[in-house]
Amino acid sequence: MKATGMTVMVAAALLGAAARAQAPAAASSATNAADVYRRAFAAMPELTKDEETLLQGQSSPADAAALSEKLAPALALYREAARMPQCSWGVSMEKQTMTFRAMLPHLQPLNTLAGAAAWEGERARKDDPAAFVAWHEDALRSAAHAGDGWPLVSGLIEAAMRHRSLDALSTNLAALPPDLLAGLRARLDAIPPCVDFHRAMEAEKAFGIDWFIRRLVDVERGQKSADAAANFAANLRMSAMVEGGPSGFSIGLEEAGGESFWIALGQRRRGIELVSADMQRGHAILLKDGQAALVFLQEKRVEPIRLSLMTNELVRVLGEKDAKTVMEGVGTNSTRLVEQLMEASDILAATAARGGPRVTDPAAWGIAIAGEVTNRNVIAAMYFPFAGHARAMIDSAGARERMLRTALDVMQKGPAAAARARDPWGDGAFKYRATSNGFELVSGLVRDKKPVTLSVPRAR
Repeated sequence: MKATGMTVMVAAALLGAAARAQAPAAASSATNAADVYRRAFAAMPELTKDEETLLQGQSSPADAAALSEKLAPALALYREAARMPQCSWGVSMEKQTMTFRAMLPHLQPLNTLAGAAAWEGERARKDDPAAFVAWHEDALRSAAHAGDGWPLVSGLIEAAMRHRSLDALSTNLAALPPDLLAGLRARLDAIPPCVDFHRAMEAEKAFGIDWFIRRLVDVERGQKSADAAANFAANLRMSAMVEGGPSGFSIGLEEAGGESFWIALGQRRRGIELVSADMQRGHAILLKDGQAALVFLQEKRVEPIRLSLMTNELVRVLGEKDAKTVMEGVGTNSTRLVEQLMEASDILAATAARGGPRVTDPAAWGIAIAGEVTNRNVIAAMYFPFAGHARAMIDSAGARERMLRTALDVMQKGPAAAARARDPWGDGAFKYRATSNGFELVSGLVRDKKPVTLSVPRAR
């Protein structure tokens, strides 16, 4: 089966909240790091706004020592998990009722705990450089557990986690004691490298469009029986509407016979789901058992509408805006939609194959591919600008990891060591450049229209 990943529509909906409850950090006998991480997620306490501000490295009246003590049980479990070699999240893309948000629930809490580890590392930096390094080692190890083997958006989160620790380590490299500096290269070499973009794209293919095509085909099989049933809208009327409040946007519905109930955006009540609301146009869409109904909010009127089940599924998985873009370019014909998805898969597979032309400006690469295919494949045209952004984020993390090791060699052996470090995105080695405050290494890779660099200032 041919495929690509629909993650362009998923990135904004990625960050789901983890379950939060206090729990003691008892030692674990688990062999799967994911099991220990989940205990860490559960042990993560609720934080005040001041504590969240402090955790982000900003000035805050919150007490740092008290916050550190509050975070300690969760971080102890997090560090235990980060040092475990095996991590399987046990996520299945075959659960047809799930969306990407539900399939990758570990990313947000894992990134939050990595941020907390970086904060603890900064607290230890001046008085205990070894602890500073150890905190960031654990953060880099946990990053490897975020992205490997999962769609491109997981690689994005992994890269962001790595960039945070790479920034901290490179900025403070010159201040580390000689004995700690001498052993740091070997310790960094023991940490799994950043997920490779090609590997991320292979996962994108397997867990993105393949799953989406199967889902759409399965849904379409139920079309005939759903069409034969009377539309549920015939028995509904709208009674009221609320904007804001604890549940956000909600409407009151009344069924034939006088029974009434409230339903919030994204909520399912009595088998009915409120999937979208457009206040500007004054309508909302309800789904039930593959049928659709349009709610006219001002007139308080509910009418059945003839949407294919595939269209309903596009709205559910992609969101109304991106689903509309796909439908405008493809229509709602199931065969045409699957053909477009499979063609987009071929385009992705060709561009993600190893051994292709070297890509030094991933953002421009993604935009160029989108421009080439825009007249024939709206899905690929919509996807590749995001893929270019993701590639820049992932490749730059990999480049800067290599540059950090090169920077260690420069500090121990002199600037000539940079000439022996190959830059996969350049013509030869990383370029060494002395600055008024230390030195920096420069790659041939471009991100945000600038060469990717790693700066090593003099000790503060």
